[in-house]
Amino acid sequence: MGASGRGSWRSLSTAAARCLRAGIYDGAKSVRTYQYCALGNHCENWDGCETMLTKPHHVGQWRKLAGDAYFNACRDARDLKATTLPGTVDINQKAGRLSGYLDPSFSPWNRCNKFSSQETLAFSQSSVCLRHYSAEPGAQSEMEASSQKQGLHESKIREELLSEAKAPTSEGVESVRAQDGPVGPQGTGIGSEEDLTAEEAAILREAEIEYEKALKEGEGRAVSIDSLKQMLQELETSGDPNDARIAIIALRLGQEYESAGERPELFLSHGERACKIFESYAPRFSAETAMCHHLIASAFHRMGQHDKSLESLNQALELLKDKEGKDYDPVKFAVHFLLGDTLAAFGKHEEALHHYCVGLSVQETVLDPGHPQLATNYRQVGEAFTQVMFYDEAKALVEKALEIHQKLHGAGSMDEAIDRRLLAVIYSGLEEHEKALEEQQIVKKILKEKNYGEEAVFVEIAVADTQITLKRYDDAIASLQSAMSQMDEGSSMRALATVNLAKALAQQGKMEDALSQCSTAVKFFEQKMEDLNAQSPDALAVGEGFTELAAIYERAGQFEEAIRLLKRAVEVFKKIPQQLNAAAGAQAQIGMLLFFTGKVQEAIPYMEESANSLRQTFGGAHFSLALVLNHLGVAHVELENLSTAAELFEEAKGILSKTHGPGQHDTLAVYYNLVRVYTRLERYAEAIACSKHIVGELEKQGEDSKDALTEAQKQLESLEQQHGEGII
Repeated sequence: MGASGRGSWRSLSTAAARCLRAGIYDGAKSVRTYQYCALGNHCENWDGCETMLTKPHHVGQWRKLAGDAYFNACRDARDLKATTLPGTVDINQKAGRLSGYLDPSFSPWNRCNKFSSQETLAFSQSSVCLRHYSAEPGAQSEMEASSQKQGLHESKIREELLSEAKAPTSEGVESVRAQDGPVGPQGTGIGSEEDLTAEEAAILREAEIEYEKALKEGEGRAVSIDSLKQMLQELETSGDPNDARIAIIALRLGQEYESAGERPELFLSHGERACKIFESYAPRFSAETAMCHHLIASAFHRMGQHDKSLESLNQALELLKDKEGKDYDPVKFAVHFLLGDTLAAFGKHEEALHHYCVGLSVQETVLDPGHPQLATNYRQVGEAFTQVMFYDEAKALVEKALEIHQKLHGAGSMDEAIDRRLLAVIYSGLEEHEKALEEQQIVKKILKEKNYGEEAVFVEIAVADTQITLKRYDDAIASLQSAMSQMDEGSSMRALATVNLAKALAQQGKMEDALSQCSTAVKFFEQKMEDLNAQSPDALAVGEGFTELAAIYERAGQFEEAIRLLKRAVEVFKKIPQQLNAAAGAQAQIGMLLFFTGKVQEAIPYMEESANSLRQTFGGAHFSLALVLNHLGVAHVELENLSTAAELFEEAKGILSKTHGPGQHDTLAVYYNLVRVYTRLERYAEAIACSKHIVGELEKQGEDSKDALTEAQKQLESLEQQHGEGII
């Protein structure tokens, strides 16, 4: 995982970074007591430097976290009207994970009990299992259509259910509760052949034959919500309130409501009711109870009550602990993916990614390699990797999704467009901008062929952004002007296109024209701020817009305005919990700008808050955290807090050594900083050890690092001559 983000921080040599190279850095020298230098391709200007930043362009790179590459690239196509592009909606809004997850022959309810009939069994097989986690509202998956052909006649199901309900079911319930035999192979505890009587075993075999026959003949039609409601009502008036069949139908009905996009309160009540009944049979029905907790969690998730969703999902995980086999795999998959969504909603992307990966690994053991649902989830997990800037891993997964989609649909499908759109984002992160541009052009072509003209215009903005990165400014300006001519004056997309136009003009040296465009965009985004909240569709665009504008004002040398706009961006991102990482990026950039303009004391709180946010969202081992820690350490050196600085540099060194490698430029920069701080703290043995490490790593790099090696050798020799005596 480590190497995948290496290029990403260097990839954005943005307007902010170029501005710094052009003059901010030199200006910063004149306003501070100590001289700072940066570790570039070589270690120039080593002599006389008190400490080192990893690279001056890191000032601009925090825009990466604030949304530059990921959301800037994904925003353009929005929902493609009928299809959602990765990144255009929050990752926690995904649904439809188990539609099509199961093979038609898979039947986790493939048992009967003392109060199950053949038709009830078949109903269970073709409903609760196949509708365990439903599709997007209004959408019908391939497997759902298939399950309609496999279903049994509703009239038969109702007749058999009511026939059983007329019997004294309380005795049946008590008999099940009293069973001490092993849990059945499906883990629900309804019973296995081992603890059935000969008569019951015969019924089981007959039910299985009947079910297989129904699958082959495709008789009947799917069970509808209305019929489920009627069955539930009739069972409620005819039987025991704790009849397990009530729980079965309540669970299925809740899943259907969820799939249909009904109010979450509606399917929440059915999930809670089914759960209560299933729990009365504990420890049996573990898989079914876990399904209920998943349904309950889904309802809370849609209601925005993510803490309650997390509580239900943890209960489901506890039930599924140590459970193995195909009977539990679909439930495990759904629970882990919803956990990923819920944690992402809290902004905990590292933890979310773990659960996405676990869920995907479960799904890979169940589905055929070319299954469409697997392709969908390859893409989503690839998107999650992109969110945390692990682009190599993301690329591998999205390429798998693309391969499956091309085999299923041929060339030019909407799924291909979505996959390639995300690939373009990934290539941008990997600094392979030509490949990113190729992917964007293919996406634009597909959209035009399918008469998605408006969405193709949105993609044109992303094309222009890549052209700016490639310094093809005239092409970018032409693309943007064409796109803007087809957009409404008051749209957020037009405002973002205006920002990109300003960026292109600024990089051409036409700063007056660029600032004129910036002024227009700033007014638009400030107006949007008046009634902005987390649910506002323009929230992310506004936050990103402020971040991009700040970079242009940096380039123009208007640092106070740049800082003001970054603070506005932080204000927006903090309204969106899952954008905690974006807030961290903007805060880091504020801290760097304050630092480079001599306001070190003001810079430190912003850097500290950025580091805390990155720990929460990306974990304690992400390279972005290491870069913030290094800059924070430099700030503490400026304030003579040397012990604090040493601790920060040491933590940064540990992270970067693992993620970037011991000899990579950013890692060596931290070693340089440690040499200086250790020397001033009179920790000479540690200073010499770090200096030796630098020399050793630069020796491996050959001619490209010749000048840097010469300086490092002089540094080591000086240290050993002055302080080497008695050091082993």
